[in-house]
Amino acid sequence: MNSSKLHYLIALISYPTIILHFLFSDYESEKTVTGISFFSIATVIYLVFVYLYSKSDLGKKIVLFGLMLLGIVSVILAIVTV
Repeated sequence: MNSSKLHYLIALISYPTIILHFLFSDYESEKTVTGISFFSIATVIYLVFVYLYSKSDLGKKIVLFGLMLLGIVSVILAIVTV
């Protein structure tokens, strides 16, 4: 099994599991919708990155740039919220 198929399998297993977690736990409805929305967007980004990375060298550079951008935005948001 190559690595991209493994990553797709991870997404295929984790996405329904997390959705079921939010649906069957006792979160408020606002937190449930927020959690499902966040995880849906994160899963789409993850799958797009896996697809781009496995296609070409340009895809690898795009993924590297995207991950660096996500990291920078995360650090900035962490500093702003503290």
